Amino acid sequence: MPSTRVTLALNSNRTQKCPLLIPSSTSCCPSDSVSCRSLVIKAAQSKLRLKKASRVFIASTGQELLEESHWKRFMEDDVVLLVSPGEDFIGTRKEEHSPDENATLDLDSLTLANPVYIMGNKAYIDPLSITQLETTARTLPGIIHAVAQPDLHPGTKFPIGAVFVSEGWIHPPLIGGDIGCGMAWYKTKLSASQVEGDQGRKVAEKLRGLEGAWRTQTDREAWLSETDPSSPANPESKGASAGEEWDAALGTIGAGNHFAEIQVVEEVLAGEWQTTNPHGEQGMLHENEVVLLVHSGSRGYGGAILNRHTAADHTSMRASDPRALAYLAEHDRACAWASRNRDLIALRFLACLEPGDEAWALGINASAPSPSPAPQIRSTLRRIHARRVVDICHNSVERARWPPSPTPTAPRDVYIHRKGAAPIAPPASPSAPFALLPLPGSRGTPTLLLHPLRSPANAFGAANALSLAHGAGRALSRAKALALVAHKYAGRADDLLRGDFVRIDAAGNKRGGGGRGVGGGGNRGGGGKGDGRDVNGGAWVVCEDRALVWEEAPEAYKDVWAVGDDLVEGGAAGVVGWCWGRVCYKVRRG
Repeated sequence: MPSTRVTLALNSNRTQKCPLLIPSSTSCCPSDSVSCRSLVIKAAQSKLRLKKASRVFIASTGQELLEESHWKRFMEDDVVLLVSPGEDFIGTRKEEHSPDENATLDLDSLTLANPVYIMGNKAYIDPLSITQLETTARTLPGIIHAVAQPDLHPGTKFPIGAVFVSEGWIHPPLIGGDIGCGMAWYKTKLSASQVEGDQGRKVAEKLRGLEGAWRTQTDREAWLSETDPSSPANPESKGASAGEEWDAALGTIGAGNHFAEIQVVEEVLAGEWQTTNPHGEQGMLHENEVVLLVHSGSRGYGGAILNRHTAADHTSMRASDPRALAYLAEHDRACAWASRNRDLIALRFLACLEPGDEAWALGINASAPSPSPAPQIRSTLRRIHARRVVDICHNSVERARWPPSPTPTAPRDVYIHRKGAAPIAPPASPSAPFALLPLPGSRGTPTLLLHPLRSPANAFGAANALSLAHGAGRALSRAKALALVAHKYAGRADDLLRGDFVRIDAAGNKRGGGGRGVGGGGNRGGGGKGDGRDVNGGAWVVCEDRALVWEEAPEAYKDVWAVGDDLVEGGAAGVVGWCWGRVCYKVRRG
């Protein structure tokens, strides 16, 4: 008998949840002895241990299910129902709407009286992060628009996965200390067969010599000296160099959620987006390519800048203030430093992955290195950029013209503050959006391929503040993940590092399993590489920091597909493919 798949969760703690199948013949009338409501209440009592379950809400909107018409309308596959013992819906209620790509979103409704725009429907958003967002938007000077991306989660004071648009004011704490943190994709010459299965384990073993200072300070300054390797050389420029103290970390990934992952491009949907790409073939990916995704930032340099410019409670500055101008100059240098850091990480990885290519020789540290010729460094950097698909900073402030309409009325300058949010276009070319942006999950869960959109449906990008989610976003704090995941895998920590430890379903399927593909339809044919929505595992993980094993486990993060679905529903992006990680590198000791 056909059934409806729903997920039940506690209204007060949405990480505590369970699945429920409701037969299609079940009555929708709440007063019937056997009804959808009675089955939900009974399941909440037995599976969620909620003894006094009495109220049911739709998680995405806050709508309470009170009448037969409500149950008939909202009972559909994959709906998330929140159950409470009596308290009201926790979160921000939203008016129900049906996406219409031809509809025009009123920009005035997104600013001034109501500056907060929340994009999360399917992805769970912690109420604390909403409170942080709303408080920030209504208390800091100059804020005209604030966006909660679907990966939003609480920060120490300001939320992560948020975008704030301000007029006339700069707010450094909204960006945080890791200025310029971002992601970059690089193509490799490896074939998919070279990283599949046990071959992935062998590749992981080759990834050595990636920690510690890279070569000499003279080399590091040369690597940082030019922002554009195709421009004429300037031997006098130190470019983005931050001095030897900070440059010593150049070419290293760092801790926390930073990583480098070797991925196979599993699926790319054909479409008009491929023929209208303003960045050409270099900004594209193709099925079965093996790519390197690097996530890293400015290491300690950005934190030093933040501390220096926010001393004595100077947390907000007028844009015309000399202090703001000084901050922006250092901010821009940190963003350039972070971008070049990702390039150097890629070089060091390519030296391990493609050892026969002399172009990557500089990626290997000599025992007693002498400074390399500047032309050699410049040539190597040019080769790295030829492999680079896209590079973005998701912690930054960008000056932009607002509103972003093809025919804006009275446009003005604003500052877009991003903390864990990806820009949809290069700052130097705001009218030419990227063809693809990565939306990574966590260790073995897919990385989605996002194609940014600008149309009347999202006020030409104003609704989402010209930004997209930068990842799945944390579902558990580091402290909770450390406790819960460590308990779950007590005595089996190495399982989380093995590529052959794959969570399987009841039928024994390791990949796919009949869920929806990136196009939103059914299974793409069954078997093979599946559709990506059920993928969880399969990556060999290099992580010699046990706390990070727990803190960064997939269980600590939201469902990346739910985040992607919310971006699609909001008209901000299309999901046009996915990658699957085969080797994920975090850190080696010694």
